[in-house]
Amino acid sequence: MNKNLIFPAILLLSLACSKIDDAPDDSRAGLLATTKPVDPFEIHNILSAFRSLQERDTSVNDFDIKPNHIYVRFMPRNESELEQLRSDTTIVLFDYPLNTEDNDSIINPVSSFSESGIQYQYSVLPIDKKIPSVRYEILYEVFLPPSDNITKKNASDNFFEKLVNESARLTGNISEFDTIKSARSSKKRWSPGGRVRVWDDFLNMYIPVCHVNVHARWFTHIESALTDDEGYFRMSSFTHAVNYSIKWENSRFTIRDGLFFQAWYNGPKMKGDWFLDIIGGKSKMFATIHRAAYRQFYGDNLGLFRPTLNSGGRTKICYMDGDGTGVFKGDFSGGGLLPDIKIWGSNSTKPSNFIFACATHELGHQAHSQYIGNFRYIKVSQIIKESWAEAVEWAITNDEYHKLGQKYGNRSAIGYDHQFGKHAEWPLVPDRNYSPAFIDLIDDFNQGEAFGKEYPDDKISQYTILYLNRYILPSSTDINSLREELIKHKPEGVDDDSIRDLYLLY
Repeated sequence: MNKNLIFPAILLLSLACSKIDDAPDDSRAGLLATTKPVDPFEIHNILSAFRSLQERDTSVNDFDIKPNHIYVRFMPRNESELEQLRSDTTIVLFDYPLNTEDNDSIINPVSSFSESGIQYQYSVLPIDKKIPSVRYEILYEVFLPPSDNITKKNASDNFFEKLVNESARLTGNISEFDTIKSARSSKKRWSPGGRVRVWDDFLNMYIPVCHVNVHARWFTHIESALTDDEGYFRMSSFTHAVNYSIKWENSRFTIRDGLFFQAWYNGPKMKGDWFLDIIGGKSKMFATIHRAAYRQFYGDNLGLFRPTLNSGGRTKICYMDGDGTGVFKGDFSGGGLLPDIKIWGSNSTKPSNFIFACATHELGHQAHSQYIGNFRYIKVSQIIKESWAEAVEWAITNDEYHKLGQKYGNRSAIGYDHQFGKHAEWPLVPDRNYSPAFIDLIDDFNQGEAFGKEYPDDKISQYTILYLNRYILPSSTDINSLREELIKHKPEGVDDDSIRDLYLLY
């Protein structure tokens, strides 16, 4: 059997056996059969519309209309080529065809993948754009109305609006009545915008999702914007209603729906601002993972080393809608298909603070591996790896909810104490690798004094997680080396005996 056919065949089988969720926030491609409309921006349609305008309106002057964009389908042969495409931030990539009016158009699972199992990518590029050296085909040439005033002044007033409307009418995308109504309207162009928020279970309220990549599209006319710190966005103008969507990725990480599919939120088609409040389903999981990842890669991560891949690639975080917690697979695949991190959400039922903490934990592993290098990381004992990730999870999750509590006046969040790791119960836990070996150096709770000699005697609280990250972690490969590093780099008020006593039970 041809090995190149195995991957698409598996995907076909999994799609055939999958349940399509009815919740609108979980639609990524829809798999719904629709009548395929014709793109008004395709150059031949635009030229036909121009000739029609001249025949109907003698005031329309000659104008040299030439294609200024191309609609392309990229066919990357491997993950490395896909990342090469993604590294060019001027290219907006979609993993479904764009020559459709709606996002929930039919997608053929086989034709959507190359023979190597990589999803095809669709984009609209300026005609003079230098295209990355990735296999592609030009599906057709496109004319998009220019946005610069120099070009516009050479055309009569509202010429481009009339041209696009006429092309939309001729291609059956709007009626004659809509064309007349648009011509009479004083507000012919409008700018898509809105706000994105997600429900947080612990705060019991919606909170903004910042720096999310929002797209607005009408066929091959695409505009994009990032949400600000309050979740708001605004982008360039359109004439007609647009399809809103969110692509859960940016230059440093991408969130996947399962192992291989890009995570999307395909929103409504509308003419007006989109105020999205995500309350459940996979999209709530995607948004919460985005919160944690954005903070680790770009935001306030308490000064810790960031998880940015040394290779320059993009971290693949896979949300798995099943039972489990999280796992860091490591950046060892050399740009392959496999994910770097997996996070399970138990059919999207896990609370927001748990998903945030889990993503923070796994990204703590990645930051550790990138800080000291992959090959050195392999040699680090499991208890050091997990205990450090526990400390990152504990510190950042607590800080996240303390600050949100202050921002929104939420008393519970101001006093939030992240306990998912059950740090105070160590070593009477199923897996001793998940220990408070680093947390005990920072917190002011002595479980040995509170619970007895079965627990660590923790008389130390003078270290900070930033200090541990910079001066202790790089040379700590096991408990013995950790203890020695702490003795060599102890802050004022800490003595050698207190350090030794803390680790007697390890």
